[in-house]
This record gives sequence, C-alpha cells and structure tokens, in this order.
Amino acid sequence: MVNERVISLAPDLTKTSPRSPRAPLGDYRVLAARALDKCRAELAGISGPYHFNCPMDQTFFRFTGIDSEQFKNFVATGAGDQEVADWIVRESKVQDKTKLATWEFLFHLNPINLVLDLDDWFHRRKQRA
Repeated sequence: MVNERVISLAPDLTKTSPRSPRAPLGDYRVLAARALDKCRAELAGISGPYHFNCPMDQTFFRFTGIDSEQFKNFVATGAGDQEVADWIVRESKVQDKTKLATWEFLFHLNPINLVLDLDDWFHRRKQRA
C-alpha cells in the first residue's frame, strides 16, 4: 500500500515532466530533485515514460554513495522535500562541499543536459496536444 502523502507529493509524470536535472534540492543542485520526482511518481504508479533509477539517477547515487533502494524506501515514508534533502546530506558519502561543487559544475558542462531538456519539452508538448 502506497503512503497517501507520497501520492499527494508525486507529480503525475503521465501529464508533465519531472523537475529539471538542474533543480535544487537542499545542498544538491543537480539530479536529486529529478530523481525524487521520478521515485515518488513510480511509487504512486504515475511515472509515465519516466523511470526511477535510470542511468542519470544512478550517476547521482554513485556520486553520493547512496543506495537507490534505501532512497526509495525513505521516500516511500512520505517524506517531504526538505526531509529528503536532509536525509541525503546525512547518508551521502560526500561531505566535502568543494567536491560537491566541482561535481555539480562538471554536470552543468555536460551536453546531456540539452538532451534532457529537449526530451522534457517534447513530453510536455505531447501532453498538451
């Protein structure tokens, strides 16, 4: 049974796209918020074409050293954005803010961002049609 709070927090990814890969969530300014949206939507059964723990999410989990299943189990409790952000900070193996800032900077330089933006744009246009 899915936690009612998860259902209320989950974006309906059959009708919209998850947050941008550059949307901040607490100390993390890339990927965390998007992974959270997809995780909630998957738990609620409204993930549409998006998949939690895809290769992009795995980039975040590898960097932080967080297990994706532990993340999913915590999100399943109905935790809000700030609670998830605080949990990530506690669980992350990366505590050096400089290392985090460097990783985020390099992520912004990656041209895959353009592909993600374009894919989200197509998804939103398709849903409006």
